[in-house]
Amino acid sequence: MTNKEIILHTALRLFAEQGYDRTPTSQIAREANVSEGLIFRHYGNKAGLLEAIIRVGAGQVHESMMPYERGADPREAIALHIRESFRFVREQADFWRLVHQMRHQPAVRQSAEAQIGEFQQQVAARLTDQFRLLGAAQPEQEALLLFALIDGITLQYLQTPEAYPLDAIQHFLIQKYQHGNFLGQP
Repeated sequence: MTNKEIILHTALRLFAEQGYDRTPTSQIAREANVSEGLIFRHYGNKAGLLEAIIRVGAGQVHESMMPYERGADPREAIALHIRESFRFVREQADFWRLVHQMRHQPAVRQSAEAQIGEFQQQVAARLTDQFRLLGAAQPEQEALLLFALIDGITLQYLQTPEAYPLDAIQHFLIQKYQHGNFLGQP
């Protein structure tokens, strides 16, 4: 791993554990075993470091949406998106902890709002397209509901990962959406 990657991983871990505003770059440098100047050379400042973390995370979110771009069957694309989302939550728990914490830190939320808002809009738009293809009565609302479900499940899992039944919930959610229990039918 390069120094740049070590800095990024260390910052992500510390931001997720302590909060962005309570983590000085001096601590990141010390724990990454690099000089503070190297952080500034690679990322400009602490805000630039946060932007880089979000950019990497947004790229991984984009990967979870690849089934939509490949023209997969909408039901299968949604199921793959759910699987990939939960795989990413398991593998990148620190990133999702940071994202959820940022919602409660106004200064951080403002600096990252544009980046986060952009990928949230992309996800919602892709989901809306899939529900439209499936003939959902209210595709935008269905997309927002699934997005909110995944977000809420993520938060529940992050609070108690060892006790939360993520696999069972994933299976339940996939079954729900593969069997069309969302089309506004009685």
